[in-house]
Amino acid sequence: MRLAIPKAFNCEVDRGTLFLFLPVFAGIGAIFYFNAAVEPRLSAILSGITFLVGCHALAQARPMLRLVLLFAIALVAGMFFGKVETIRAGTRMLGSEVTTRMTGRVKAMSRDAKGGWRLTMDVISTARPALKYGPDRVTVSARSVPRNLKVGDGLKGLVHLRPQSGPMRPGNYDFAFYNYYRGVGASGFVLGKLETVPVASDTGPVASILLVIANIRQQLTQRILHNIRGEPGDIAASLITGQRDGISDDTNSAFRLSGLSHILSISGFHMALVAATIIGSLRAIMAFFPGFSARFPVKKLSAAIALVGSAFYLLLSGSDVAAQRSFVMLAVMLLAVTVDRAAISMRNLAIAALITAAISPHEILGPSFQMSYSATAALIAFYSWWSRRQGRLAFRKGASSHLLLALPIKAVNHIGAIAMTSVVAGTASSIFAAYHFNNTAPFGLIGNALALPVISVAVMPFAVLGLLAMPFDLDWLPFTVMGQGIEVVIALAKMVAARSPSGNLGLMPQGTLILMSIGLVMLLFLSTRLRLCGIPLLLGAALLMMRAQEPQIIVSEDGKLVALRTDDGNLAVNRTSGSAFTLNNWQQGYGINEVAKPLKAGAFSKEMQFECFEKVCTAREPGGLIIAYTDEAAQRSSACDEGDIVILAYSAGTTTCEDPNIVVLTKRDLALHGTAEITLKSGELVRLPFTNSENGSPEVILAEANASRVRRLQSVTINYAVGPPVRPWNAYRMYSRAAHNIEDYKSRKRVNADSGEASGCEKPGC
Repeated sequence: MRLAIPKAFNCEVDRGTLFLFLPVFAGIGAIFYFNAAVEPRLSAILSGITFLVGCHALAQARPMLRLVLLFAIALVAGMFFGKVETIRAGTRMLGSEVTTRMTGRVKAMSRDAKGGWRLTMDVISTARPALKYGPDRVTVSARSVPRNLKVGDGLKGLVHLRPQSGPMRPGNYDFAFYNYYRGVGASGFVLGKLETVPVASDTGPVASILLVIANIRQQLTQRILHNIRGEPGDIAASLITGQRDGISDDTNSAFRLSGLSHILSISGFHMALVAATIIGSLRAIMAFFPGFSARFPVKKLSAAIALVGSAFYLLLSGSDVAAQRSFVMLAVMLLAVTVDRAAISMRNLAIAALITAAISPHEILGPSFQMSYSATAALIAFYSWWSRRQGRLAFRKGASSHLLLALPIKAVNHIGAIAMTSVVAGTASSIFAAYHFNNTAPFGLIGNALALPVISVAVMPFAVLGLLAMPFDLDWLPFTVMGQGIEVVIALAKMVAARSPSGNLGLMPQGTLILMSIGLVMLLFLSTRLRLCGIPLLLGAALLMMRAQEPQIIVSEDGKLVALRTDDGNLAVNRTSGSAFTLNNWQQGYGINEVAKPLKAGAFSKEMQFECFEKVCTAREPGGLIIAYTDEAAQRSSACDEGDIVILAYSAGTTTCEDPNIVVLTKRDLALHGTAEITLKSGELVRLPFTNSENGSPEVILAEANASRVRRLQSVTINYAVGPPVRPWNAYRMYSRAAHNIEDYKSRKRVNADSGEASGCEKPGC
């Protein structure tokens, strides 16, 4: 071992493998920046880079030290990229709910499955009340919009705006974080009707070009929906223009369970199919002109034209961050072709990852980046290994010489390649799918093996042909074929989903994700036996996941919904009609099948449920402690008298209990720090009921019960979804009314929006 490890390491250095770890360390630096408790200063980051670069220049005679310093520079550079992106975004976030008359410019628009509209608008002005620190861009829902509305038009109407919500549970998708980097500072809905008003257009040639492309995108979506009716048209629009709001929840669920959800969002798969269609078509056409093909590099020309076509496809799809990252990856590979380098290699993937980390480092924390790059890296590593051993498994030369034997063999090889691609890519990306979506698609191999040939042959090529035929009004023919292909894909997805078992592995701790990511990187990047060091990390991650303790109590960030895990693994909630989105997220995240609604006062049930009486809801957790909830300040004393863990979900009142041993969670805590998970450590003494005994007096038993209760309460751990609200994407939480313990607008006398009366709040976002 003492001799083999240095020898293997030197072999990795000679092969240039260590270059692949530069984006890894840059990504780690970005993660450190985004998870810092306080905002790092730009001057401190620049000073660190300058110091490390100087040390690297001085360590000429110490190659190992230079290598360590190089990785340290990459790490600090990742922090620098994150800081620059944050400064560049500079999004103003709304701090408190407000209803105002807003005038804005339509930036993007799409129609959902229920017939409503989702509008992204740049805010031009607000009135009655005028927001002193309002957001620059908002996303609102509307039941209807004026006819012939186009991107760039001005709209005016009464809208109710709300701050961006945080994660539904710790470690979950943070809407406020990602919307901050999208420039969206608030969301809401339209009250009444919108009317068109003249507004000034964006200035500058770039803004004009983007406006033209946005309108082309909108018209193209309408053209697709006109040629392909029903839900297949919505899926076709999502494949071409990236507008997927019209797809129903049932179809989304079927695609998720069958492992086909990756085809609904424009990613590397779609970019690769578009580029392959363009390259294949151009090379086939140029083959008819042998004189031209003999004098000019046809392969390089096709790659350059495919790069331009992919860039147009990126703009046409709305330039979503996932599509941008996919385009960067594809552009690096196509440029490699133009300079006579291998298009698909791990080095090109590392260059693409470095570019992504420099342009959009916040995407490193998202599922799109993690799943896409892990799947691509796994495919490159596997097929590199497979190509070196292909000769051992190849058929005999004479076996495929006859046409009747060659066709079945090629068909089997094609199906086997699709299946192997699905297995390799699905296995690598399932780690991140299990963490972010609690879904691993057990039958994803079958779903992809059945659907990908249809998508590759009858869907994406005809999408490209439809775009090319549109100027001649002949797009109806390729779009008809595309629609029929999508119908087949939907049928296959629903068939596989109906037979698929649940792929929910339960709650994955962040430690498990970190260990699995490191182990996967070592397995895929290293080329010697050092890669085997990743296996113990993967096993340790699996053991950590099995030993993880799930929370017993979950409280939503608005303080309205409380869930208690019961003995049978279900959830008991405190409301009969809570937020469906939050409940579905909790069920999916914690692997819950059923939700028990609260009982009426005086009702009896053998199951563990909340019982509500006079605005106070109580429930007993399996260890014996009582959870009490109230959203009325007048019922604080009752909740404190009954509960060991008390949730006071109101503002403008006393938010403490007289007994210091009671664990109190207030609406202010939730407003500042988001959703709360309460974990009770196992193995502690529980609260004992007061009963008479021959071995002791009632007073002694009561004292023992109280002591057990105190020790049990000392083992309570509260984990919030949001850290200290001091980072740019969560600082808006400090300016909410609940954060200042001020009564909500809804509980006060409503202010007439037409009267122009303002709230008098001077804080940003009010």
